[in-house]
Amino acid sequence: RRSLLLLLQLLAVFIAVIALLRPGFRGQTAGQERTVFLIDNSASMQTVDRNETASRFENAKRLILARIEAMSDTDSAMVIAFNDRAETVQSFTTDRGRLRDSLKRVAITNHSTDILGALKAAAGLANPRRSSEIADVKDIQVADAKPADLLVYSDGGFQTVTEFSLGNLKADYVSMGSSEVNNLAITAFSTERNTERQSEVQAFATIENFGQSTISTTATLTMNGLFLDAEAIEIEPGEQTGLSFIIETEEAASLTLTLDHEDDLEIDNVAYTGLSPLRNVSILVITPGNTPLKVGLETEKTAKICTNSFFPPSYMQTDDYKKRAQDGIDDLIIYDACSPAEMPATNTFFIGSLPPATATEDSTKARFSGNQGAAEGTNAADSGSTATPDVQGATDPNATNSNATPADNPLAKEQNWRWSSPESSVMLIDIERTHPLMRYLELFSLLIFSGRGVEGPPGTVELVGADVGSILAIAPRDGFQDMVLGFEIVSRNSDGDAETNTNWYAERSWPVFLLNVLRHLAGAADATGAPSYRPGETVRVRLESKISNPSVKRIGGSPINITPGPAGSLEIIDTEIPGNYRVESDTKLADLFAINLFDPQESAIAAVKQIDIGYESLTSEDGSIEQRQELWRWALL
Repeated sequence: RRSLLLLLQLLAVFIAVIALLRPGFRGQTAGQERTVFLIDNSASMQTVDRNETASRFENAKRLILARIEAMSDTDSAMVIAFNDRAETVQSFTTDRGRLRDSLKRVAITNHSTDILGALKAAAGLANPRRSSEIADVKDIQVADAKPADLLVYSDGGFQTVTEFSLGNLKADYVSMGSSEVNNLAITAFSTERNTERQSEVQAFATIENFGQSTISTTATLTMNGLFLDAEAIEIEPGEQTGLSFIIETEEAASLTLTLDHEDDLEIDNVAYTGLSPLRNVSILVITPGNTPLKVGLETEKTAKICTNSFFPPSYMQTDDYKKRAQDGIDDLIIYDACSPAEMPATNTFFIGSLPPATATEDSTKARFSGNQGAAEGTNAADSGSTATPDVQGATDPNATNSNATPADNPLAKEQNWRWSSPESSVMLIDIERTHPLMRYLELFSLLIFSGRGVEGPPGTVELVGADVGSILAIAPRDGFQDMVLGFEIVSRNSDGDAETNTNWYAERSWPVFLLNVLRHLAGAADATGAPSYRPGETVRVRLESKISNPSVKRIGGSPINITPGPAGSLEIIDTEIPGNYRVESDTKLADLFAINLFDPQESAIAAVKQIDIGYESLTSEDGSIEQRQELWRWALL
C-alpha cells in the first residue's frame, strides 16, 4: 500500500541531512583564510558613549562575534586581548565554538593600554623568524609565511607604534566609540603630613576635563567612610584645576575623593589615598626604678606606636645589652639616672645623667689627667665640678665626674657633654616652642627641686632654658641624636629610697612630652602619604620584624591573597580593583596603600579615527561585514 506518511517522513529525514551540511551563501570577500582579532580591554573601553546602552568593550565583542559567525568551515582565527600586556586567549582554530567561548572569557580590565605586545604576538605567527642573524650567508627560512588579516578593535587610546613592520599582516582598524565625549577625571590625589604640625594633614588633587564642554560639579572628600568636606569646581574643556584640603588627624586615615558628576567613564571619577600609620618603635629603658616614666610610656596612645623594655642599670653589663646597643636594634634608649660605658648605635635620652665622653685621644688624655688629679687629692668640689652617675648607674653626689674634662684640655671638653652648674633648685626661663619635641608643652608651672645646667658638643640646641643654664638640650652624633635632661624625675635619698624630684609627672605636659619623644626622637612620626599604584601592579610592602601574621584587605572588599617575600616583605598581586588597601596584623593596622587609575591617556576617551602602526596609517572602518545568509536554519525548521 502506498503510504503518504512514509514519504513525508523520508522527506523530513532528507531535509535534516541537507541542514547538517549548513547550506548558505554570501557575497565575495577580499579577506584571507586566517584572521587575528585584537580586542582592547583596557580601562577606557569601559566608556559608554552617548546614545549607547553598552560599553565600547561590549560592542567590540559583538562585532567580533559577528565575524566569527560569518566564517566558513575552512577559515581559521585567533583572539588576542591587550591592555598594558597581551594575552593570547585562543590560538588559531577553525572551530567557531571554541572561538565563541574564548571571546566570552575576555573581560574588561582597569589597566592602561599598550598595543605593541599584541602586535608582536600576531606578527610572530604571520612572519616566522629566520634561523640565524640577518646578512648571514647560511641563513635559511625555517617556516613558511602565513599571511593573515589583522583586525584591531580599540578606541585608539595608546601611543603610536614606531619601528614595527606588519609584514604579512593585512591590518584593519575598527574604531570603537565616539569623538564627542563627556569626561571629568581625577588624575592625581595624595596626602602629606605637615612637618610643622603633625596633626595637620594636607590633601592635594588634580582634576582634568577631557570633554568638549564646560563642566560644573562638586568634589566630595570622605575620611574612613565619613563625610569630611566638599568643594564646587568649574573646568573648561581641556583644562585642569587643583584642589587642596586641610584635615586634622594624628591617626592613620583612608581618604576618598568623589566627583558628583555622571559622565561617559566612571572609573576616573573616584580616587583613593591615605596616611600610613605611625611607625611602631622599640624603646629600651635603663632605670633603677621610675614609675612616672613607666606609666607615661604605657598610655593608650603610646601603646599604639611603642614597644617598651625596662631593665635595671646592671643590664648594661650583659652581652645581650652590648649586642643590642651595638646593632642599633632599638629606635631609642632612655638612660634614667645612669650612663653606659659607650654610646649605642641609636638615639638616646639621658635623664639626670650625662652621655659618656667620646673615645678620642683628647678625651682619653683628659680622663687620665682627671683621674691622676683625683689621685693626688684634688678636690673636684673646690673647682666647681659636680657629681655624675658612673657607668654602672650608681649616683654619688660627692664623686668627681669621670666624664668631665679639665680646663687645660678645652678641645676635649668642647666635644663632650658636661655639667655647666652645681646642683641647685631650678627655675625655667625659656622654651624652644618651634622644635617638634616641645610642641603643645606648657612647663612654667613645673617645680624642680634639684638640677644642673648642661652643655653639649658643637651643634647642641637648647630646648628648655633655666636660671642654671640649659636644662634640656639635644645634639647630633654621627647620624644619631642625643637628648639630655638636667634633672631626675625620681631621685634617691641617702638611704636609697625613691623621692620625687619634680611635679612634672603630675602635669598634663608629661605624657605629651613623652609622646613627642616617641614621635620625633624615636621616629614614630615617620608617617607619610600612602603610596598609590596602577591597577594590576605588583605591590611590595616592607613589614616590621614584629609583624608575624599579616593579611591584606581592600576596604569594602574581602581579604586577598598575599605572597610572602624575602626579608619580611609581602608581594600583593591581586590589585585589579581601585580602592584603599589595608595591611593588618591581628586586626592592627600595619600599612596602607591605594590603587588608582591616574592615567590621562585612559581618561582621554575621545575615540581616535586613525592610528599609525609602524610605517602604515590605518583609518577606521565602521566594523560592519556582509553577513552570511544561512539557509539551513529554514530547512531545519
